[in-house]
Amino acid sequence: MGRFAFVLEQTLGHGAHARNLRRALDRQTGIEPTVIELGFETASPALRHVPLLSSWSLRASIAARAALRSRVRLGALDGIFVHTQTASLLLGGLMKDIPTVISLDATPKNFDTVGRGYGHQAGLAAVEGAKTAMYRRTLRAADELVVWCQWAAGSLVSDYGITPHKIHVIPPGVDLDLFQPSSSERRPGPVRVLFVGGDFARKGGQDLLAAMTMLDGAELDVVTSEQGIEIPEGVRCRIHRGLAPQSEALLRLYAEADIFALPSRSDCLPQALAEAAASGLPMVATRVGAMPEIVADGVNGLLVESASPQSLASGLRTLIGNASLRKRLGAQGRQTAEQKHDANRNNSEIFGLLHRAAQRRRSVEPTAVDAAMESA
Repeated sequence: MGRFAFVLEQTLGHGAHARNLRRALDRQTGIEPTVIELGFETASPALRHVPLLSSWSLRASIAARAALRSRVRLGALDGIFVHTQTASLLLGGLMKDIPTVISLDATPKNFDTVGRGYGHQAGLAAVEGAKTAMYRRTLRAADELVVWCQWAAGSLVSDYGITPHKIHVIPPGVDLDLFQPSSSERRPGPVRVLFVGGDFARKGGQDLLAAMTMLDGAELDVVTSEQGIEIPEGVRCRIHRGLAPQSEALLRLYAEADIFALPSRSDCLPQALAEAAASGLPMVATRVGAMPEIVADGVNGLLVESASPQSLASGLRTLIGNASLRKRLGAQGRQTAEQKHDANRNNSEIFGLLHRAAQRRRSVEPTAVDAAMESA
């Protein structure tokens, strides 16, 4: 029985990944888990207004270290899994004693290239250099690294000098039992386009509304947390707020949709694309971050230019007017999900990495007899 701690960031789209991990843990018989969830509201909120300690990375790392130390006081751990690297910066002392796997969707250098839409921008060169050195030291100290995409794997090698053999590309995946192609015949009426994105502007929501003004024969469902969205005249649009990840209402919208659109301006590897693929929906997305690693142009969806309602409208028009193309791309999307984005299988790979890291540490650590002979 492996005693493992799982430190799971809950911000942005990471909450769905945490749910899938917990569901997979419930089915495991060889793991005694301790799950530590970190959200903006739980990770040292009092430090938000303290100079130098207000960054999310430092607050999350302080909270992760405190929680893990409390857990270690209750008994030894065989391994630690940390998602994301944001919470790992202050775990150096623990990583020396406990095998650790760090998981990330994107490196800080990756994030710098798409961060404008998140309200992020690179700082002074000296500050950025110190930040890179801190992450490099932490990432190199980990036993194994899990990344969601090749985009992040390449950055680990080129920007942080990580040896490729300790990098494992394991997408977060979706629950294929929850997200499935609709089993019912398509209902009559306009083609339904689905958009799922809490940050409406960053995910290209305004571009999508502008594109819809150029289209006939389609209506739009928008799942978001954004308030005050103005619907252009003539666009048929329903806005759904307050829908939890993996909720029945959200699953129903995926099942009822004909096309999934996510024209992000800034993004990494959005979970919603994998959910759409698993639901058998043809996808229209932008060439941003690692999104082309899920959406293969002309295979399971269409890739369009970012921040271009005209390009987006052209892609949508192609699918709206061709039901057989929608069906073919959607079927290939489901196949993509089954091959690469099965959360159960992918999480099992993570658990295997933890077990192997723990076994490897035990095999190289000196026994009590070895230690006594060395000290003599």
